[in-house]
Amino acid sequence: TKATRTKCAASIQIEGLSGKGKAGTALLIALALADNDVDKLLAVDTEKKSLNLIEGRELTNGMKMPPFDVIQLSPEDGFSPSNYIACKQAAKEAGKKVLILDSMSHAWQYQGGILDIVARLKATQDRYKRDAYAVWNDPEVVAEKNKLFEMVRDDDIHIISTVRVKEKMEYTTENGKPKLVSLGEQQIMQTDLKYEFDLVLHCLRQGSTKNGHIQYPLVRVVKSRYAIFVEEEEYELTPEDLEQLRKYLAEGVDPAEIQEQQRQDYIKALKELLKNPQKKSVAE
Repeated sequence: TKATRTKCAASIQIEGLSGKGKAGTALLIALALADNDVDKLLAVDTEKKSLNLIEGRELTNGMKMPPFDVIQLSPEDGFSPSNYIACKQAAKEAGKKVLILDSMSHAWQYQGGILDIVARLKATQDRYKRDAYAVWNDPEVVAEKNKLFEMVRDDDIHIISTVRVKEKMEYTTENGKPKLVSLGEQQIMQTDLKYEFDLVLHCLRQGSTKNGHIQYPLVRVVKSRYAIFVEEEEYELTPEDLEQLRKYLAEGVDPAEIQEQQRQDYIKALKELLKNPQKKSVAE
C-alpha cells in the first residue's frame, strides 16, 4: 500500500519542575485540540485536586476556564497503569476528544505504581529476595510496565501527559574532598519512555495574565515528530501556535476512511477466492 497522510490523535508529553506550569500548559493545548469545547475534555488528576484550582482562572488564550470534567485518582485507588487505562476508556465511552493525565509520574513511583509493585513483590516473595533483578520479569510487573505504553497513545483520543522532573545530585571527589554536583534534570518515569511520544515539551515558564499583561507559556521542544515543531527550539505557546497544532493533526485522510477501504478490499479478495478455490489464500 502507499503511505498516506492521515489525521492523527496527539500523543504529547509535558515535563518540568514543580511550578513551571505543566498542568496549565496541558490544559491550553487540550482546549485547542477540543476546539475550545470544554465538554470534550477530561482530565485525570493525581495531584490532590490541584486541577480544580484552574477553574475560573483567566487563561492566556483569552478564556475564563469554565468547570470541566475531572477524575480524581488517589492513593486509595492506587496509581497503577491499569487504573489510568480505565480512566482513558471512560473518557472514550463518554465521547471525549482530549484526555489529560496529570501526572503520569505517579504510575511509576507512587502508591500502586510500578516501583511500588516491585517493592511489594521483593518484600513478599522469597525468590526475589535472593535475586532482586528477577522481579522485573514477574508477570505482574511486566504487564503493568507494558501498559505504560498503552496509557500514552490512542488512535481515538488525543492524550496529553505531564511528568514530574527532579534534579539528580551526586557526590564526587574534588581535591580529596567530597563535593555535591548536579547531574541535570531527570524525569520521574521509566527511562526513555519519553521517546514513545510524538511531541515532548519541557516547560521553561508558566503562562500568566497579571495586570492585563499576557505572558504565554514558554517551552523547549525535546522531541518532535510534528513538522511544525523543531527539536531544541523554544516556543511561546500563543493561541496561533495552538491553532496551527490543531490544524496540523487534523490534516489528511480520516483513518476510518482508510480502514473502510481496506475492509472493502478484503471483502473483494474473499469473493474472488470463493469464485476460484484453487487460488492462493488471501493471507498468502
